[in-house]
Amino acid sequence: MLFVTQLKVIPGQLDEATRMFKHPKIPNNIMIHEFLGLLGKPDALVIFEAPDAVTAADFVVQFGRVADTTTSLALPIEEFKWTS
Repeated sequence: MLFVTQLKVIPGQLDEATRMFKHPKIPNNIMIHEFLGLLGKPDALVIFEAPDAVTAADFVVQFGRVADTTTSLALPIEEFKWTS
């Protein structure tokens, strides 16, 4: 399953967030596709694969002390019924 997490750094946490974003704890069953810093809000974006939503949540929770997170399940556009 593919997930996209938006990260908005909590005020006062920029230094710690930067360190964490550069060196996240990545479990063996998570594959990072992209970890991007953004100019504007959100501050960063991580695109990753996880076997299920619980595993994805366990990975993302590490960022919660330095950033507000929003995670979405990502699907190929062809899988949406409204695209046929």
